[in-house]
Amino acid sequence: MNQNIKEIKMKDNLIVEAVFFCGIVKDFDVSSLFEKHPEYKVLEHDNGLWKNAELLPQGSGVYFNDDLDLTVDEIWKYGKTVGKVSVEPKYEIAYAISSAREEHGLSQKQLSQLSGVTQCDISRIEGGVANPTIETLSKICKVLGLKLSISNKST
Repeated sequence: MNQNIKEIKMKDNLIVEAVFFCGIVKDFDVSSLFEKHPEYKVLEHDNGLWKNAELLPQGSGVYFNDDLDLTVDEIWKYGKTVGKVSVEPKYEIAYAISSAREEHGLSQKQLSQLSGVTQCDISRIEGGVANPTIETLSKICKVLGLKLSISNKST
């Protein structure tokens, strides 16, 4: 899953709360690493190291120090989904397309060949940096079996 982290919150019980650009919120229990990676135990006792954790550039993970970090993939795969927050439509579209593409077992290149949309454009759409036309989205949605619609949030 090509999702990056928008923001993090370090909870008192060694839980990293990560809000992803797609709006999904996950809690990752760092203590789950202790058995396989005992070096993370330092976070139990070093409150400064824990509280001063930083989001890596482009939301690619969480940085504690030069020896300890968490990747976005670890948090996404092993974190527990605890909620969803409202995000910009481009991120909702990015998540819907990348998820459906992966569910169909397609690479971006294969989706490009099937939809007639360039792989570069698909990458930019999935990254939330493109402003695709309705025609482009329709081509992609047709291949992935997605329905393109606009809805009233109040309903």
